[in-house]
Amino acid sequence: MNVVFRADASVQMGTGHVMRCLTLAKGLRERGHGCRFVCRDLNGHLGERVVDDGFDLTLLPAPSVAFTPAADDPAHAAWAEVAWDVDAAQTRAAIADCDWLVVDHYAFDARWQKMALCAGAKLAVIDDLSDRPHIADLLLDQNLGRRASDYDGLVPDGCMRLIGPRYALLRPEFAQLRGESLARRKGVQLNHILISMGGVDKDDATSRVLMELAESSLSDQCRITVVMGRNAPWLENVQTIAKTMTNPTDVVVDVTDMAALMVQADLAIGAAGGTSWERCALGLPTLIAVLADNQMSAAAALASEGAAIEVGSPDSPEFSVRLSDALHQVQTSSTLNALSQSAACIADGRGASRVANALEQPLTLRRATMNDAEAIWRWRDALPASHFHAGTKPSLADHLAWFSRALDDPRRRLYVAGDPAIAHLRLDMGDDEGGDARRAVVSIILAPEARGGGLGVRLLAGLADIGRAEGLTTLIAEVQVENEASLALFRSAGYAPVGLENGFCSFHLDL
Repeated sequence: MNVVFRADASVQMGTGHVMRCLTLAKGLRERGHGCRFVCRDLNGHLGERVVDDGFDLTLLPAPSVAFTPAADDPAHAAWAEVAWDVDAAQTRAAIADCDWLVVDHYAFDARWQKMALCAGAKLAVIDDLSDRPHIADLLLDQNLGRRASDYDGLVPDGCMRLIGPRYALLRPEFAQLRGESLARRKGVQLNHILISMGGVDKDDATSRVLMELAESSLSDQCRITVVMGRNAPWLENVQTIAKTMTNPTDVVVDVTDMAALMVQADLAIGAAGGTSWERCALGLPTLIAVLADNQMSAAAALASEGAAIEVGSPDSPEFSVRLSDALHQVQTSSTLNALSQSAACIADGRGASRVANALEQPLTLRRATMNDAEAIWRWRDALPASHFHAGTKPSLADHLAWFSRALDDPRRRLYVAGDPAIAHLRLDMGDDEGGDARRAVVSIILAPEARGGGLGVRLLAGLADIGRAEGLTTLIAEVQVENEASLALFRSAGYAPVGLENGFCSFHLDL
């Protein structure tokens, strides 16, 4: 595949958009795909980093005049620093051709996408806001608490929606160091604090945090590490404050071993941006600050899950008290352990691989028809009869009769994926425990050639999105105890085992 990334970094918007695109690009390059970048020459752009990482870069011209967005432009249109149609035309000229255009930019909506997209290319959008329309074939929103239905009406019906932190674009070292990081957190005391307020920290939240720590009752044994980017406008100010701290304080710039730093830290104080998912993957307890309006929902969701303690905005009058109270809470190892365990459940560090899989083989679920029935019967017939509650293999005639009835049954939803189909999934609305309409029983069968490649987890995630859109609260799976592949599949998809009866293990997924 030939993949083009359109993302920007600047003092105003930070570095996160380009950095997460670089992570995905590196993963795709390892799989043999070609990747290149189109970025604009803004104050604080990361063009040098893109080139140093070995990618071709087209640097669009720096803005020549001040830009004022139009009334119908997206809320963050000013971040582009040029009009959307100017940017789209320049981007289109730079692309030439590609298989996928990956756009990670709050300033652009469907109008820009229609103009910039080259003929025959697919569009992948990385978003966090769900506040504007897209013409995407694939949409990624890695934020906790986001639902696929948040994009209803904003993306085409056939758009694949990859939703939640399990798709967070993290560098591979976070998955590699996850086991080591989680192991060292058992019974740990607060001896090392890591502060990271983003690569730019344009409002100098880092200095405010350091001054609050200077007034706190931290143990003399506790050391502090501050991480900043070279383009951070307040870097020298932070370095000056660090020299006055009672606790040993190091300021490190443009780190290349962030995962290793996090492993060695006992507590993070950080912004509610993309670094949140890095901390979660390593089970790093966090006091989370809100540095922008678009971080509020993520911070609230992490706090609600017990994965972080929210301390609000450094600009708020309550910040000092909230940070002090939070520091008091994390003095005990039990609090640190509880935060760590909850955080580790949010993300596992393998999101970039999942997104790369989706780009390589886009899959959407469509409603099944009688044309799919015979193929599904063949897949079922190839499996042991013991895997099914009936314990028998139906004839083709019996299966076709059942399939026809099931298509007409308003309580059933039959889906297939792929063209030609490679998987069949089913929702039986209302479980057997009282017929609760908010619950549904899940079934999945993969074609033999589709097994073992991780497609099942992606398809179950898509089915969960459909369930949420249907207003369901719980999905239920019944798996025969000797069906090890299906047992592993549902565990990987986030289903929790809740019981065993008549040789079948029951799994539940709360939506």
